[in-house]
Amino acid sequence: MKKKLSIPTITRLCMVFQQCDELQIMGILRVSSTQLGKAIGVPAHTIRKDINCLGEVGDTGSGYDVARLKAHLRRALGFDQIRRACIVGLGRLGSALMDYEKFGASGFSVVAGFDSSVNRIETMQTRMPVYPAYDMKEVIQREAIELALLAVPAPVAQATADVLVASGIRGIVNFCPVVINVPETQVQVRNINVINEMRVLSSLMTLGE
Repeated sequence: MKKKLSIPTITRLCMVFQQCDELQIMGILRVSSTQLGKAIGVPAHTIRKDINCLGEVGDTGSGYDVARLKAHLRRALGFDQIRRACIVGLGRLGSALMDYEKFGASGFSVVAGFDSSVNRIETMQTRMPVYPAYDMKEVIQREAIELALLAVPAPVAQATADVLVASGIRGIVNFCPVVINVPETQVQVRNINVINEMRVLSSLMTLGE
């Protein structure tokens, strides 16, 4: 049975994975939990505890072998499988996401885009197949799409999320400035609210003064 990890733990492990990727690019072969913790902004003992949740990797006394640690995280966190994704809402943000080039290199294959405006779909110039919103369920099921990046206007976010859930989507990255409600046992949601993040930073700046 897989050990259930908390979202904060998974978030930190994903950041460790990213650090390993960057270290390999720089040609660094070994890294300590202290160095990882400093880069991520958490104590070294938290890094060791998080990694140990996934089983033994190596001798932490002399640091981690970067390639071995990265491979270990890739297997344990499921990064060794390609996840098929779609973008829902092809306005400025959705269009920018469609042009983002690093999805493929990160293990995600964005295979479709959807928008409620047929006129927008007909005039878009993109290498990715785009479809009217009313085709979401059929395309998502046909293409075995698991993840959705939601970038629609706030008033229709919940209704769109309901269609995604009914279509079999397993995870939603919500860029809309509203909280959407989905069955927690079926679908995972990550809310990306830029204004709220700026508010958090502003609060930290104020409270730290």
